[in-house]
Amino acid sequence: MTTPQGPWPGRFVWHDLMTTDAAKAQKFYTALFDWQIQELDMGGCKYRMIMAGPGPIGGIVEEKNIPVSHWMPYVAVDDVDAAAAKVTKLGGSVCVPPTDIPGTGRFSVVGDPTGGYLSLYKGNPDSAGADPDQAIPGRVCWNELLTTDELAAQKFYSALLGWKEQAKDMGPMGTYHVQLLGDKQAGGIMKHPQPGVPSAWLAYFFVTDLRHSTDRAKSLGAAIFVDSMAIPGVGSFSLLQDPTGAHVALFSM
Repeated sequence: MTTPQGPWPGRFVWHDLMTTDAAKAQKFYTALFDWQIQELDMGGCKYRMIMAGPGPIGGIVEEKNIPVSHWMPYVAVDDVDAAAAKVTKLGGSVCVPPTDIPGTGRFSVVGDPTGGYLSLYKGNPDSAGADPDQAIPGRVCWNELLTTDELAAQKFYSALLGWKEQAKDMGPMGTYHVQLLGDKQAGGIMKHPQPGVPSAWLAYFFVTDLRHSTDRAKSLGAAIFVDSMAIPGVGSFSLLQDPTGAHVALFSM
């Protein structure tokens, strides 16, 4: 089975886990999601490509010197260099300048004005990324920015990626800003529920049985922060920290 190819500009198409312990992370996630890992030599460093469903969805990269393990989302753009230049004009930062990934494409790590980080990506025709509209267990199904300044973040991403806001009242939790790109939902933005915590993107992985997956994650060494909370009219999610310190969410409809 082959995966439909993009490009999907303005959509999340790839996710890398930047972790201080790749072996521990691989053991956890392969047991939780039944992933297959394909090890690739990337010029002296090992890239553990994640295979889930019909094809690859991201990778695991070991970085001993990062402050904390984290998931890095990649959003597709038509031109990485032009998009990175626009980031600077919009008040964001370019952390890794536009760089070629041999045989794959081009990327740049950027930060929004509130401190949330993601990668801009343009893949080769056969490396466009994972279809963002395929709901497959073990794949990312949603990306959410928890930000210190939701208005500044909204202005930035609308200008950079063409996202349009669809505001939803969450009561005491405030407003949830669904991001629309045409008739597709590209992601979400909301005020970080924990004051003083830096802005960050959170990846939600689709599971068919949230109770089972949450219990499984806990038995594998994860810390559970939110346990099977309902999202009215949408589904339910759990928020956890993997054994290497990266935050991740599980979601079921």
